[in-house]
Amino acid sequence: MFCDSLLDDADWLKRYAVNDRGEAVPDALIHDAIAARQPMRAFNERHILLVPYFEWTLYQWDEAHLTPEAITCLARDNERRILGTDGSPRPTLAIPHLLSQESACSYQGYLLALMAVEQTRHFFLQRDGYLTDNPAIGPSLARHYWQPGNSVSHDATLVSLTGEGFNPAYLANACNQTVEQAWRQAQDCMEQAQTRPQPPADFAWQADIRVVDGDEVLASNAQGDDTMCRQFAQAIQRRYG
Repeated sequence: MFCDSLLDDADWLKRYAVNDRGEAVPDALIHDAIAARQPMRAFNERHILLVPYFEWTLYQWDEAHLTPEAITCLARDNERRILGTDGSPRPTLAIPHLLSQESACSYQGYLLALMAVEQTRHFFLQRDGYLTDNPAIGPSLARHYWQPGNSVSHDATLVSLTGEGFNPAYLANACNQTVEQAWRQAQDCMEQAQTRPQPPADFAWQADIRVVDGDEVLASNAQGDDTMCRQFAQAIQRRYG
C-alpha cells in the first residue's frame, strides 16, 4: 500500500504518466485530480470504521437480540454516527467481510495499514526529502518490513523503521489538508523533482513474465522487458484503440 500511494504523487505522475508521444500529464490535470480526491479523503477513511464498530457491538449482543431489524438498525446508527449521513454509499451490510469467519474482525486492518502508509511516507520525507525513485527506500523497506515478515507485529515494524509505534497523526494531517494545501504540496514536489538527477528507469526484473488472457499470450519478456511492454501496448491498442 505504501508503493500504491506513490501513484498519486505529483512527481511520480510527471515522470511516468506520459502519453504515446512522451508528453507528461499536465499540471492542470494533477490539480483536478487533487480537487476531486482531497475533499473526500477523511470521509473515505472514516468509512472503514463502519465495519469494526458495527462488529464490536454486534458480537456482544445476546442471541435474542439478533433480529434482522435490530441488526439493520445498528448498521444505520453506525453510519449516521461515523459518517454523519443517513445511509452510506456502500451500505455496511453489503460489505462481504461480515459474511465469513476468516474475514470477520479484520476490517480495521485497512485503516491501520493506511495509518502506517502515511507514517512511513512521513519518515522517508523527513529523512530523504523525496519518495519517487529514491534508491534508499527499497533497502529500508526490505530490512524493517519485508524480511521480518510475520515474525514481528505490524507495530514492531513501524517502531523498527520510524522509531515510534502506530501514530494516527500523519493520516489525520493528510486527511485534513485543504485542496489548496495539497496542491501547493504537489507543486513543491514537482519543483524539487526538477532539481534532482533522474537516472533511466531501467533494471532487470530477473523474472519470466507473461501476460495471458485465457489461452492467448498477450506479451512476454522472452525477448526482453522492452519487447514485452511494446507487445502489451499493441494488444491493448488492437482491442480498445
